Parts: sequence; C-alpha cells; structure tokens
Amino acid sequence: MPSTMLKCLSFNSSPSSSTIQNPSQDATPTISDEYHRVVHTTSFSEIRSNVQAQAHHLKPTPERVQQALAHSNPESLTRLFSAFFDHTEAASDLCLNLHHCVLHARAIHAPLLDLFRTLDPSHPSQNDCVRALDLFHPFHTLPNPIPDSQIFSAVRTDLSALKTSLDRRAARSLRNLRLSRRLLRGSAVCLVVVAAAVIVATVAATVHAVVAIAGSGAGFALPVCASEKRELARLRQLHAAAKCAYVLSNDLGTIDALVSRLRAAVEGDKVLVSLGLERGNERYLVQEVIKQLWKSHQGFLHQVEDLEEHIFLCFYNINKARLLVHQEICSDSTS
Repeated sequence: MPSTMLKCLSFNSSPSSSTIQNPSQDATPTISDEYHRVVHTTSFSEIRSNVQAQAHHLKPTPERVQQALAHSNPESLTRLFSAFFDHTEAASDLCLNLHHCVLHARAIHAPLLDLFRTLDPSHPSQNDCVRALDLFHPFHTLPNPIPDSQIFSAVRTDLSALKTSLDRRAARSLRNLRLSRRLLRGSAVCLVVVAAAVIVATVAATVHAVVAIAGSGAGFALPVCASEKRELARLRQLHAAAKCAYVLSNDLGTIDALVSRLRAAVEGDKVLVSLGLERGNERYLVQEVIKQLWKSHQGFLHQVEDLEEHIFLCFYNINKARLLVHQEICSDSTS
C-alpha cells in the first residue's frame, strides 16, 4: 500500500430541490477510506493494464465531451466545463509521460539489480567488483530519466484557478435559487391576502374569485419553478466540477512530491557510481559502493512501486472525475 494515499473521488451528496447546499461547505474531500476497494475494482485493474501496455484511454473521450458541451448553456458555463476537461486531459497526458520515465528508470537500474541478485552484498568479491565497474560506466553516462521539476505545477495552478471560478459561479447560482424561493413565498402570501379580501367583499363571488386568483398564481409560480430547476442543475454541475478540480490538484501535488523523492534517490545512486568509477583501483572503496548501492536499491524499488501506484490511482481519479461531470451535463440536457 502506498505510503502516501491519494484521495479517491466520492460524491455522496448533491443539491436537491428540498435542500439547497452551498458547494463551498462540501468542497473539501476527506482522505479516502476506500483505497483497498478501489485498487481491486475492475476499472482500476483495466487502467493498470492499459497504462502498463502504454494504451491508456481517457473517459469520456474528447469527442463525447464536445458533444455534451455543444448542448450546455449558458456560454459562461460551457467555457468553465471545457477548461475542466482540457486540464484533466493535460494531466492524463503528463501522467502517461511520467510513467514512461518511471519505466526508463527501472530499465537503467535493471542490470545493477541483476548483479545484486548474484552476489553477497555484505562481502563482494574481486570478481564482483570488476563486474560492478563494467555496469557502472553505462549507468553513469545515462541521464536521470526522472524529471527535475514539478511537472504538474502548471496544471495544478490551472485547476486551482478553475476551482475558484467554479465556486464563484456556484455562489451566484445559490443566490439565484434563494431569490427564486423568496419570490415564490412572496407570491403565495399575496395570493392569500387577495383571496381573503375577496371573501370579505362578497361571499357569493368567493368560489369564482379564488379559482381565478389561483389560476393566475399558478401561472406565476410555474416559471419560477422551472428557473429553480435549471439553477439546481447548474449548481450540481458546478459542485461536481469544483470538487473534482480540488481532489485532482491534490493528487498531482502528491505525485510531484514522490517524483522529487525518486529523482533524488536516482541522483544519489549516480553519485555513488561516479565515486566507484573514480576510485576503481581501490577494491575496498568499490566494495563499499556496492554495499551502499544495494541498500539504496531496496528503497529505490519501493519508491518506484509507490509512484507507479499513485500514477494508476490518478488515472482512475481523472476518469472518474470526467465521467461524473460529463454525466451531470448530460443529465441537464436531457431533463
């Protein structure tokens, strides 16, 4: 299990017609308690297999996203959701490139790992030292395949800015909903007052007056209800996109930290190898380099596995986020 667990997306609540919630009150996901469930799901296994085969498929596809956005309105929301899908697609591409780098790191370390399996690392022989020096040369000349900067920093900045815009738009939708309900309550009060006045004026005309007033009141209330329904749908979409943007930004931040740690580990190995090459005629020093490399490679393998697991989980979260927002948009267009 990874030492630093990614958050797994969970959206168990959404605004309803009976209860209007402020998205900012539920915008901070908790650390997932569903890690073990997620890694054993069919979708996660498919993602792992596809990424390992370098054939990851983004869901929904960009084509399906464009079809859904074509029916989205108003235009301001379409721009926000389009940016969300663009940022998640960019994050997916970066994750795929990063996985290629991790595979490359495994490949350049493989000869050393094979060497360590054939010797006693606590007492390397003279022959072991010669074999090690032969492997040190290509390892030393190859560049560190792990990126030397925070590769997700730009996407994280974009997601953070997008979440701010989504929260602002959601707050506006929330104000519209509250105003709509105040207007609806006000119209109901007016209806009661007018009906009472008519009853006092003439009992004989009560039935006709109330029926007429009720009809006019219904004509006023229906547009408000339709407007409220539209705002609720928009609020659900904004709520989902903002929450997804928050979780994915945190996921990418975790991966950035793991990447930095792994790069430092590879650089440390390269320093040891360089020292061994510089003092190759000193058997004792080469033996010490072998011992230290053997120790560091245990940590290297753990860090590689940890990073790979987080990459797979991030792919899972990206697809889940995209599918969720896409579903909310499509639900509104078909309702």
